[in-house]
Amino acid sequence: MSDHKVKIGIVGAGIWGSNHALALSTHPKGEVTLICDRDAARARALAERFGCAWTDSLDVLAGSDVEAVTIATPDPFHREPTVAMLAAGKHVMCEKPLATTVADGIEMVRAANAAGTKFMVDFHARWHPLFMGAKGYAERGELGDPVMAYARLSDTIYVPTKMLGWSGQSGPEWFLYPHIMDMVRWIFAREPVSVYAQGHRGVLEAKGIDCWDAIQSMITFEGGAFCTFETSWIVPDSYTNVVDNRIFLNGTKGGLEVRNEPSLWAYTDRFHTPFSSESVTRYGKATGFQYDSIRYFIDCVADDIAPECTGRDGLVVTAMIEATLLSLAEGRPVAISEVLDLGMI
Repeated sequence: MSDHKVKIGIVGAGIWGSNHALALSTHPKGEVTLICDRDAARARALAERFGCAWTDSLDVLAGSDVEAVTIATPDPFHREPTVAMLAAGKHVMCEKPLATTVADGIEMVRAANAAGTKFMVDFHARWHPLFMGAKGYAERGELGDPVMAYARLSDTIYVPTKMLGWSGQSGPEWFLYPHIMDMVRWIFAREPVSVYAQGHRGVLEAKGIDCWDAIQSMITFEGGAFCTFETSWIVPDSYTNVVDNRIFLNGTKGGLEVRNEPSLWAYTDRFHTPFSSESVTRYGKATGFQYDSIRYFIDCVADDIAPECTGRDGLVVTAMIEATLLSLAEGRPVAISEVLDLGMI
């Protein structure tokens, strides 16, 4: 067995970039060697925390001996570092969403195809044991053909008003929809055909945050299966968890339901359940499904395996969201083919 460790760079030293470093700093097949962030102070602070070099320049990272790069910049800023790293011959994992426009997503996928390196989109919900179990039921045929689904992923208002400094440049559709849209598409194993959406604005705009409060999107898939996707960024802070996530699926033979209600309920200063995105470090490393997908990417690089979450997966989800926004803007059903020809990718 080779003793070679994959040299890793991380772009983005914010909340999720820190989680990338947590996940990868203990990977037996990898070594975090360079942190990049346009905010030099933030890059330096994270690099000092994990004992590696830092830079505020993508050019420096591109020219380094780093082999694999993970991208953890805010939602609207994935294209530039992804394309730059792919052009430099690096293996790249990009956080969801792949991009916030189909045009950017196409450019990223084409850059990956031209580079011939490994390219992955981090849909980490696929690593959650409950969702892996749900996928298993579908794969074994126990649900039959997909008929309908309901999928909700919402956050309390804490996320756009306090947790994220760039929420007005994104929205619940870009921050949350990718998880559940990818999940239902993955379990259905069908491509989306059309979308009709309704939404509400005003609550967050009154707080100076220019984005949607809540959206429901009815998406029809191949074969006539359909799913109502729901997302909101204005769930009251009094809710028991920062995240409200549940999926119900019904097929011709059976159905299933997944909820994010854990078995741990805490009664301290208030009644609550733990926020699943908070870091839990035990037995010498960060633990949780949200770290497993990041480590998987390095496994793919080290063992020369094609990642399962592809750029195409990311691009289809971006198209689903762009079609949702077009439906909201024009008040009509929108065919996915209006924003992306799935037969061309």
